[in-house]
Amino acid sequence: MIDKGVVEKAGALALKIHENCTRLSGEGYYWHLHRVAGLLEENNVNDPEILAGAYLHHILDSKKYSKEDLKRDFGPEIAEIVAEYHRISGNEISSIDPKNYNESIIVQTYLNLIKNPKTLIIRLADKVDNIRSAYVLPKENARRVAEKAMYLYSPICQLLGIHKFVVELENEAFKLLNPGEYFSIESYLKKKMPEMESVLEDTAEFVKDILDEKGIPAKVDYRVKHTYSIYRKAQKYRETKNYKGLSQIYDIAAMRVLVDSIEQCYLTEDILKQVWTAVPGERDDYIMHPKPSGYRSIHNTFAVSPTMYLEIQIKTKEMHENNEFGIASHTFYKTGEQLKKSFQTSPDWLTDISFIKNKGDLRIDQFKKYVYVFTPKGDIKQLTRGATPIDFAYSIHKDLGNACVGVTINGDFQKLSYELKDGDRVEIKTLKHKKLPSPDWLDFVKTRKGKDEIRKALRKGSERKELS
Repeated sequence: MIDKGVVEKAGALALKIHENCTRLSGEGYYWHLHRVAGLLEENNVNDPEILAGAYLHHILDSKKYSKEDLKRDFGPEIAEIVAEYHRISGNEISSIDPKNYNESIIVQTYLNLIKNPKTLIIRLADKVDNIRSAYVLPKENARRVAEKAMYLYSPICQLLGIHKFVVELENEAFKLLNPGEYFSIESYLKKKMPEMESVLEDTAEFVKDILDEKGIPAKVDYRVKHTYSIYRKAQKYRETKNYKGLSQIYDIAAMRVLVDSIEQCYLTEDILKQVWTAVPGERDDYIMHPKPSGYRSIHNTFAVSPTMYLEIQIKTKEMHENNEFGIASHTFYKTGEQLKKSFQTSPDWLTDISFIKNKGDLRIDQFKKYVYVFTPKGDIKQLTRGATPIDFAYSIHKDLGNACVGVTINGDFQKLSYELKDGDRVEIKTLKHKKLPSPDWLDFVKTRKGKDEIRKALRKGSERKELS
């Protein structure tokens, strides 16, 4: 067990090493590290290794301290966290444009590259702090930071259940990428918030009281959606309805009612129907007809005041647990079918890694079906795990595969039977006059496409020989 004093020791070293370092915003670098550690603590991360790593995560960049120094002074675990952070920071994925990739592919690629979840948690907190000051960067740099926050880091935070990180990453990125829409929504919320808060507070108290009277113990809470979430909802309204403005969106605010049984869900809805008028066409019964993600709940929208509509979600506590933490999570559904299928092989994965329901050691091991490597231009290729450079070549084009004579991996020559690893940068060497693959390649090629192309080329070569 690592002594908690190691966190103070790491903070003191960070202050010393980065004493004269400043960020583009003009502030001392140490204060960024201090805020990252603070963000983690605010989200109930109290592991001394993680907090020490938060203070030390840029120390190898300084060239004043080595991995061996870290092992000596902080032990092998913290040294590995910091070294991996340094490796990830310099990987090809740091320079790609995530907007150009399917969300599930880029998220899986990133998670495959990080072996230690403790490194990942520090990385995410670092990105939250970075997005706060991205406005000081040149416009194009700020755009890239914002797109990474929106399309890479926010989806990962959704998977981990760090809602506060999701809200901040999306809102700050949205502010940079679409400031006009951002401030328009903020202005609307500023005008409406006092009224909404008052109505929500009174409504929550009323719902709990009336259900208590009927003998239905319930937990009632509510929230106003964050700015980017409201924008997404407005976009859907623009596509499918005669959109007239934000006042038309019924579920800017939502209330959740948790009860003990399915019978109580329907009974609760009937009680609320007797109190308020339901908005026609806005009811969804996801208990009888679950979403493709497995999400279950009753959604109905009521006119709870002369000026406010409110979506009320009624579900059992068990449904809530499954919706939030199990394979039915909105998170899986929003992040794409590919990720959802990956998680279904181990439904406890999110529960294990979530800060809310952490049962033990964190682990990242559900994204191992594929290996993710980079082309010389920095594009991501997804291949079957165990794939070789020959598989890589044929995944790009059959002519590249047939003409292959060698390969460099991360700048070093390797055998064509080399097993590709996550994050490898692969460059195929060819000869223009070479038109046929080697039959020996069939002994180690893993992908069906690679094998099929090799057999096809060899067959055509044999037929040409017979004709000549």
